[in-house]
Amino acid sequence: MSENDAMSSNQHGPNVIEINGMAMLLTTTSGGVAIHLTAPAPEPSSGREAVLDFYFASDRYDRADALAGYDRAALTEPRWSPTTLCGRVWAIMVGGDGGAIGRSGEVAFAPTCRRCLTLIDRHFPKPTPDSRLALVAQIAADTVVEQRGFAEIHHVPGDQQDELRRTIRALIRQRTSHPVRTHLIKEVIYVECPAIHDQHAEQGMREAAEVMGAILSGEPPPRLKRDWVISWATWDIA
Repeated sequence: MSENDAMSSNQHGPNVIEINGMAMLLTTTSGGVAIHLTAPAPEPSSGREAVLDFYFASDRYDRADALAGYDRAALTEPRWSPTTLCGRVWAIMVGGDGGAIGRSGEVAFAPTCRRCLTLIDRHFPKPTPDSRLALVAQIAADTVVEQRGFAEIHHVPGDQQDELRRTIRALIRQRTSHPVRTHLIKEVIYVECPAIHDQHAEQGMREAAEVMGAILSGEPPPRLKRDWVISWATWDIA
């Protein structure tokens, strides 16, 4: 998406996307492949240009004609922070609706830098915790501490996942003082506490022995109770 600060309908302004009402410039670093986000400078007059002025001078830059789709005044206005959201010094705005700018001929309309993508969360208000979050977190913590040393939580909405993971970790640390990890894989939250899991290792070995015994005797293996699996949807108390 490009900001249309252009002097005419045939020209484009800086290549930006809007993050919670703030225009952020899509930029690239020298020799880099990721597309970064760059915020406006705190004081517009102290910022830097999206594209340095010499890029528009045909006698100094052999691809100046490629910038015909852009408004020179808009792109050379010193309004952008000298570093990206992730703290890198950037080289140039990446091309947008007006076409490529740098020699690489790159055009992009969204950031790809993982660090920048993580940091833009700060520019959005925190989601309101769902009414069931505290209950599901407590059930998960109980499962980890009292039963298995691990748990899975399925069907958690995307805007609730981070807060649920933080809450579960805090509950388990408060009760045990043990390190605990959470992972998000294909929309399933996995919680694991190695110290507690080791304490319940005997239970796992016993269940494995029962399965092997049944297989060796030609009997159907016992169906394990998946008591470590929790569904967010089960606890809808709205």
